Amino acid sequence: MHPAFSVIFFTVASGAGYGLFILLAASHIFGLNTVNGSTMLWGGLLSLFLITAGLLSSVGHLANPKNAWRAFFRFKTSWLSREGVFAVLFYPFAFFYLLGAWLLDGEVGAFVVFLGLIAIILALTTVFCTGMIYGCLKTSRQWKTALTPTNYMLLGLASGAVFLSMVLR
Repeated sequence: MHPAFSVIFFTVASGAGYGLFILLAASHIFGLNTVNGSTMLWGGLLSLFLITAGLLSSVGHLANPKNAWRAFFRFKTSWLSREGVFAVLFYPFAFFYLLGAWLLDGEVGAFVVFLGLIAIILALTTVFCTGMIYGCLKTSRQWKTALTPTNYMLLGLASGAVFLSMVLR
């Protein structure tokens, strides 16, 4: 198996971005670290940049990139469609969570917690759907296992933790 560079970049960048966002938001919401609003904002913007760069690069390995919008309409049968829908739903919740955390200067407010929890759930769901895309590949027998989504989620959280340690320095 020789994946295209865009697939590798997508997997690493979006996984790290979602992992960073999940860990940053969870540690903020549950009081595991005390950071000011600007650190939350810059860390969140870094995560959104990584996610966006990864998702845009994933269009590069589509057979016909201009038809990418059609993937959104096969939600019942396609993990790719589910990933796209949840990725799009993630952005407004993440953006308004980060904006609220920045405006409250890192304080935890009830509405900000609500937005953050929804964003975390959507991020985890998106990463799971991405793992399921790889877990359903019939062309790679080693990846066609129930452990593939779990492995993908753990690798995303691990790479996100590396970025989190950089953000919190």
